[in-house]
Amino acid sequence: MMGIEEFLVHEKRHFTDVIINGSTDRLAYGWLFFTGFSVISALLGCALTVFYGPGATGSGITELIAYLNGVNYPKLVGFETLFTKIFGVIGAVVGNLCVGKEGPMAHIGANIGAAVAYLPFPKFDHLRDDWHKRELIAAGVSAGVSSAFGAPVGGALFAYEMSKPNTFWRFGVLWKAFFSCSLAVVVQTMIRKLMTTGTATDVSAVHELKFKATFVDSPGLDTVPAAVILGVICGLLGAFFIYVNTELGLKRKKYITKNWQKLLEVALFSMATSTVFYWAPTIF
Repeated sequence: MMGIEEFLVHEKRHFTDVIINGSTDRLAYGWLFFTGFSVISALLGCALTVFYGPGATGSGITELIAYLNGVNYPKLVGFETLFTKIFGVIGAVVGNLCVGKEGPMAHIGANIGAAVAYLPFPKFDHLRDDWHKRELIAAGVSAGVSSAFGAPVGGALFAYEMSKPNTFWRFGVLWKAFFSCSLAVVVQTMIRKLMTTGTATDVSAVHELKFKATFVDSPGLDTVPAAVILGVICGLLGAFFIYVNTELGLKRKKYITKNWQKLLEVALFSMATSTVFYWAPTIF
């Protein structure tokens, strides 16, 4: 999924550069292509979610917490939800929408984990009860998060944090989740190595999947005042963002109720963010 996103984003940027071709007179044409490509991608992802797989709406984290705590959340898992989540997120990312990777990857992993119970293999029927399905979903959530951040331990602890209050969670589930996380990271590393170098045998540098080795000088006491000031400013901005986001969410729930309104909202937001991403390097 991330490979498709990177390819489409790269091609969008490449064709935009071809249109501009070093001439400032063609900046408007480049903006039309860049924005149009983004809006169409975002609209396709939104339409797929609204009309085909409504179970993929939202990040998936809160829904998974509810499901793993015993709530029978409808359409949380299924082929329509999985297909929509994958290609809807691709459309949203290419459309320059504000989409994180933790929730979608966890939701995709949960759907794949639930699908394991329905593989046509002998003695897999007993995995289709709620107890084992929750274990498989927990393992899938762990694998999805670990693939997103390259962190097998973090993925296992993430599922543990979401599922610990439940009676189905046992110590053995943590080891199973950690095994699925480790396998997911190794497989993803092999795929990325295959895509970049043409060989999938070099998996010695698994830590390079997401995080490069960085060496920085140890900070001194003179950096403490700046760190405190920066922390206060960012804390206030974060609180303000949460307040604004909560209010906008309430207003959106009240006034945006029809499907065409949702599509229009996505198109306008994609156009606005694409315009900022396109013109900001030119202005600054």
